[in-house]
Amino acid sequence: MEDGADFLDALYTDVAQSLEWKETKALKKRVSSLELQDPVSDDDLAQDIFKKLEKEGHFGRGNLQYLTDLLTDLGRADLGEKVQAAELEPEPENKSISEQKEDTTVLRRHFRAVAQEVSPLDWKRFARHLGLSEGQIQHIGMRQKNNSYEGVIESLYVWENQLGSSATYRALRAALNTAGMENVADSIWA
Repeated sequence: MEDGADFLDALYTDVAQSLEWKETKALKKRVSSLELQDPVSDDDLAQDIFKKLEKEGHFGRGNLQYLTDLLTDLGRADLGEKVQAAELEPEPENKSISEQKEDTTVLRRHFRAVAQEVSPLDWKRFARHLGLSEGQIQHIGMRQKNNSYEGVIESLYVWENQLGSSATYRALRAALNTAGMENVADSIWA
């Protein structure tokens, strides 16, 4: 079973990366009226805001209605439904927790190798081949100040989060191959 904090972190990241810049700005404005111990600042990203609200008890595992309501008020009922569906989603039963963590750890070891090999000019194209949306890529680029290495790393984490147990070596290698980066795949898995 996924730890509650891991579940929420993954959910917050996924939702935050689906928000456009103007929606994140509207979220900040909406939440700034709340009297939080750690007030929302202009530098906060959406997932930072979600964590602050969770910390102060506005929502959490088993109680995500306020998050759903916030997203719906922002005109993103689709994300509100995604939050509700994620909370109701059954957990994978085919692998033990230790097996899942081991697979994830081994796959993540290759993320840095991939990031070192992907050309700074190609990281956004690679992210598209991972299936990330333009909004997600733009959000990563802004957050990473267009640092291509960190952009690739974050793109891979988003990809892994979106695919869940389908994020495998094969899937990663296929994304590299379809992006025309067979040389990167070959150098890593040679």
